This record gives sequence, C-alpha cells and structure tokens, in this order.
Amino acid sequence: MVFVSCGQRTSEEVKLGRDVAEVIQKHGMEAFFAQDVHSAGDLNSEIFRALQTCDAFLGILQKRGTVNYEGFPPSERSSVWIQQEISIFAYRMFLEQRSLPIRVYSERGIRREGVMEIAIVNPIEFDQPDEIPPDVDKWLNSREFEEHPLRLRREALFQSRLSRTTEDAQLLLELIAAHCAGPDDFALHHLVRNDFFEALHPTVNDERQLELKFGSAFGTLRAVGLIGSEDDRTQGFIRIRIAKQWWHSVFDEFRRRGRRL
Repeated sequence: MVFVSCGQRTSEEVKLGRDVAEVIQKHGMEAFFAQDVHSAGDLNSEIFRALQTCDAFLGILQKRGTVNYEGFPPSERSSVWIQQEISIFAYRMFLEQRSLPIRVYSERGIRREGVMEIAIVNPIEFDQPDEIPPDVDKWLNSREFEEHPLRLRREALFQSRLSRTTEDAQLLLELIAAHCAGPDDFALHHLVRNDFFEALHPTVNDERQLELKFGSAFGTLRAVGLIGSEDDRTQGFIRIRIAKQWWHSVFDEFRRRGRRL
C-alpha cells in the first residue's frame, strides 16, 4: 500500500492525486488517498493509521503562497500538512529501524522547511503536474520495489513457523505484539496472560482450561522460535519478546489480517 500525500485544495490537485493513485493500482498495489476515504471514523485517525501501516510513501509538494521573512527575499511555501506527513513517515522508519520506499516531488521554487531542510529526502522538482504520473510509473518499476531474496527467504521461514501454530498460539502472538512498541521491546508475561484469558473468557469459562490453553499456546510459540522469554529475578516478573528477526513479519501478518479482537 502506497500512501499518497497530495494537495486537495483545488480540482486540479485532486485530479493529480487520483491520476497517481491510478498508476499505483495498475501495478497491483493499493493507494491510500485521503480524498477517497469514506469512513465513519475520524479522518485524522485513518490518515495516522495509514502512515503507520503503509509500505511506501509518495508526497507531492505544490505552491501554497508567498511568505516573507525579515532579511530574506520572499519565498514560496508548500503545504504544511504534507510536510508533517513526510515527517511522521520519516519518524516511523527511525522507530522501526528500517528503510521504506519514499518519493517526494516538489514544485520548482518552493522553499524547503522542516524535515525537507535537513535533507531526509531529496525532492524531485517539477514544473507541470503531468510530469509526475509517468515518473511514478518508472519508480514503481524500479529495484526499490523488488523483493530482496533474503526478505523472501525470511518470509517463507516465518510462514513455515506460523503454519505449525494453533489458533490459540496465533492469538497469543498477536497479544504479545500488541504489548510491544517495537522490535526491541518486550511484554510482561502476567499481563499478556490476563489479556489472553479475557479474550477467550466469552467462550471458555473454566479457569483451568484457560490455563492449559495459555500454556500450550506459549509453549508452541517458543518451540517454533517466534518468541523467547527471560526471568527478571530482580523485579520478579517474566519478559516475553518476539524474536527480532520475525518482528516485522509478525507486524505485517496481522496488518494483512485486519483487526481480530
């Protein structure tokens, strides 16, 4: 899924966003374009969720008006909101400790500000909007979107392990992931156990049966190498970690499945 960050103030800007989305869809990918979101939920939440889960980012900066700074010549400013979305995506890559495809187009003459000023991305300048869709098509055909052989092998190994788990184990894995903010984070055993019990309680009322299900699910995940655990004797609790090499695979798997609870 490619997040399309494009102006929507004029009909021409909306058309450009939809033209770019159409190019993306022709490559068998999904385009997130806020103009096309029809949700009963808060639009900001939809945008933040898409920025959190998208696989690539495409930004288009267009002129928004002239700004004057004392001691400097007048300059053209672009959309502040789009620059904020670029910043959020850049921070996500930092937080997840991985690189994701990002492409930013900037109308010629725009002043660089914020993240753009410190060159996290190097925008491609354009004069006319119709220059963008053909270049997006080339970008999506580039090696940046080719699956790396090691990623393919890792995903195959992950799916092999996941196929050997039960539904209870997959629920537990999802709960552990929900407790972890990133690859280096951990969940507390007793808190995950409580959430597991609560999730199954509507259908399983027997505490002993719930304990057996939890123990079996936990043992399965450890046996296939998706999680590890360690005792913190100084604090008196058990830490559970998703094995670092499987973190992104776990995250992507549950994102594809959608919300289960």
